[in-house]
Amino acid sequence: MKEKIAFLEEAARLVKDGDLLGLTSYMENAPMAFLRELSRIGRRNLRVATLPGGGLNVDFLIGAGAVAEYETCYCSLGGYGQAPNFQRALRCGSLKMKDST
Repeated sequence: MKEKIAFLEEAARLVKDGDLLGLTSYMENAPMAFLRELSRIGRRNLRVATLPGGGLNVDFLIGAGAVAEYETCYCSLGGYGQAPNFQRALRCGSLKMKDST
């Protein structure tokens, strides 16, 4: 039987450039250590979908230059305001956006 537990670095290496990631918007469920590892190893052109919307997790990946396409109905930092990297990427056109409202 194949081992189902992996070190963080091993798990992140399973994600390849251009892969689709599905994430939740809730900050308490955000796999931030995993996302930091994706950024550290230089993953690019990721496609991301979030339900119901995105938050700090996706904003971090966008700021790291890892996201090429994003499907969501919103992306914000909740009570902390707008997601700055998401807003910047939309304004400069560096992010292909699919609105799922």
